[in-house]
Amino acid sequence: MAKVALITGANGITGSAILEYLVKHSTEAEWSRIIITSRSPLALKTNDPRVEFIALDFSEPPELLAEKMRPVCTEVTHAYFSSYVHQDDFTELNNSNRSLFENFLDALLSVANGLQNCTLQTGGKYYNVHLRPVPWPAREDQPRLVPAAENFYYHQEDYLLEKQRGSSWTWNVIRPEAIIGYTVKPNGMNEALTLALYFIICKELGMEAKMPTNWNYWNGTDDISDARLIADLSIFASTHSQCANQAFNVTNGDHFSWRYLWPRLASYFGASASSEQGFDKRSLATGELFQETTFENWAKDKRQIWERICDRTGAHKAKSTFDAGTWAFQDWVFRRSWSATLSVNKARKLGWTGHLDSYDSFIDAFEKFKELGQIP
Repeated sequence: MAKVALITGANGITGSAILEYLVKHSTEAEWSRIIITSRSPLALKTNDPRVEFIALDFSEPPELLAEKMRPVCTEVTHAYFSSYVHQDDFTELNNSNRSLFENFLDALLSVANGLQNCTLQTGGKYYNVHLRPVPWPAREDQPRLVPAAENFYYHQEDYLLEKQRGSSWTWNVIRPEAIIGYTVKPNGMNEALTLALYFIICKELGMEAKMPTNWNYWNGTDDISDARLIADLSIFASTHSQCANQAFNVTNGDHFSWRYLWPRLASYFGASASSEQGFDKRSLATGELFQETTFENWAKDKRQIWERICDRTGAHKAKSTFDAGTWAFQDWVFRRSWSATLSVNKARKLGWTGHLDSYDSFIDAFEKFKELGQIP
């Protein structure tokens, strides 16, 4: 029997990647319908007749959501939740996201009587990599380090398991690291797009494109998660019985040092950067948060320069891309002074073979930004 997908956050990097995966890699006999939803107007472009859109705001109570979902979602067999509201303040971040999944799941369960699987995307923050040094590479079975009230991912996962207990449907949790990808409508925490803006402007100004970070992070070990791999593992885990009722990390499968990756990314745009970048402060306390410079301060007076670049290159529609630069969020990442990578051994042992070169992930995203007219 053909499956029916429900994908939330379809305007986001992961949601749109899951949609694209199903459109490209499945037939109508396998997936007869692909229902997508987002809170903002849909910006995606697809000609697949299986795709249906429904506007939903998961901050609304589940009773109201169920009323809206019932005409469209009763046949859903597989649900993929990747909705997320970012806040730089951790307290606000927890409060904003905790109820989103509760409302969604309660509404879904009251509507989709034939549900087979619900897959929730969380992330590296599950391991508290954003707060302090933690054991790495992080494994799915590592103990939690803070109370559930301090990490909304715990609350979401606990709610998923509680609701599934004793039911015939299964659950999965997918935990990526920094997500690299694109959306037709730039939004969210888009690291690749923010770096593209930075490198292009630095080239225009003839200035060195120094990475706004610290000595430790520059020389440490990092990893990323390509949105295409997140989609691939989400579908794999949710449709293979050996993966039922389990959580999985997902990364590209390689590791890198920003010291050597950063100059390669800058070079793609013709910007100047060196693996010998200097830092005034080389002695940092364990767990210290520090940046010698910040994206946020750097970007304050760069809008006119970006618009000048767009005018000169004829990329007038790309002027609005400057508003998609997530400067403060990238500072939030680059100020860490510790490494924090994720292990993908568990998914590998159960048969998943996804892998991508992290340099290629960035370059593919940059090329897509150009194709979509988001950068010159």
